[in-house]
Amino acid sequence: LGRYLTQRGRSPLLVAADVQRPAAIEQLRVLGRQVNMPVHAEEGGRPPRICERALDAARAANCDVVLLDTAGRLHIDDALMQELCEIRDRVKPQDILLVCDAMTGQDAVNSAAEFNQRLGITGVILTKLDGDARGGAALSIRAVTGCPIKFIGVGEKLDALEEFHPDRMASR
Repeated sequence: LGRYLTQRGRSPLLVAADVQRPAAIEQLRVLGRQVNMPVHAEEGGRPPRICERALDAARAANCDVVLLDTAGRLHIDDALMQELCEIRDRVKPQDILLVCDAMTGQDAVNSAAEFNQRLGITGVILTKLDGDARGGAALSIRAVTGCPIKFIGVGEKLDALEEFHPDRMASR
């Protein structure tokens, strides 16, 4: 997403707010270097506070977009869902995008519904649409959330993110 935005003249700051997964912070730093994008990372600390401090870092670096990379979570993990609510309340994001794996089928739909109910998502990024047409997940997620699918992942490379065009999926 950061690469996509950079290609459109924006200046994103990537924020490593996943303190759950081992090496997640280093992985984001590596990706940031690959796309020549700054990364705000802190060892330790709570993600809501990290995200809050990242806003100051973005202003200092003249970045006009802040991308908060939070830990992956299940919609049934109440503590982690509450953490997202706290991040939302502290940083007041313009958009909250849920990243869903199209291959998980109905579970992606259930997760999207719960995330939307708890957070008020504004859109979805649907990954793994590079294989068989997985339009069912897109249709169902759109139906249960009322939110648009904004982007789709069509591969594993850094340039494999595309804007979603529902008419193209419908024609397939």
